Amino acid sequence: MNQTLANSRASIDTRDLKTLEASRRVEDGRWQDPAYQARLRMKARLGAGFISLANSLVRIEKVGFEKFVAAAAGPRPCVIVAWHSSLVSSIYCHRRRNIVIMTSLSQDGDLLTQILYRLGYKCVRGSSSRGGMRGLLEMVKLMRNGQNGAITVDGPRGPRHEVKPGAVLVSQKADALLVPIGLAYSNCIRLNNWDKTEVPLPGSKVVMVTGDPFAVSPETSIEEGCELIRKAIVKCEQEAELIVKQ
Repeated sequence: MNQTLANSRASIDTRDLKTLEASRRVEDGRWQDPAYQARLRMKARLGAGFISLANSLVRIEKVGFEKFVAAAAGPRPCVIVAWHSSLVSSIYCHRRRNIVIMTSLSQDGDLLTQILYRLGYKCVRGSSSRGGMRGLLEMVKLMRNGQNGAITVDGPRGPRHEVKPGAVLVSQKADALLVPIGLAYSNCIRLNNWDKTEVPLPGSKVVMVTGDPFAVSPETSIEEGCELIRKAIVKCEQEAELIVKQ
């Protein structure tokens, strides 16, 4: 039994290493630079530590989280859908649940991938701007094999709050349920980047609302599916904003 577990862990570690360095195929030379790899590991440790610390200093209320738990344990795979701006708290709330996330092939994606691994996630590499079809196909394959996932639907570079087709395609091709989430904060800062990343301030209250899981049927158009996802996330956000003000 212990040998079986050890063999399984070795297999997972081998795959993870290949995934972490999947951006080697971009061939820009960065993975041949030992200094780049060392800086990346250091930044990832700091990033994972910051996310854990920032969320340990706030009061988090998870409303409807049981909907995700039930969906994740159900017969169909499920995929969390959220805005990119809410990553800091949303990935903390779902950490160490063996969820797979798609990350870009860019240097930012290298860093996010290593941060996510330190928080107990799995990753596939690809995005709407580069390597997207390869990443989507791998994600669909994992969903069909029972893996649960998460997609920041307006990532990796926006436009902000504009849903990309990836989540729709995963739901249709893998018969996966989509689980929308929305967050609100009593006090946070928004970074000066494309998605206005939300970082809760110490002592603040964070409310994460999980909505009802739903599927996008194969007959639904990509545009209609994207709009269904947008409305579901916005509804969760609005509910979270009402609760955080109470």
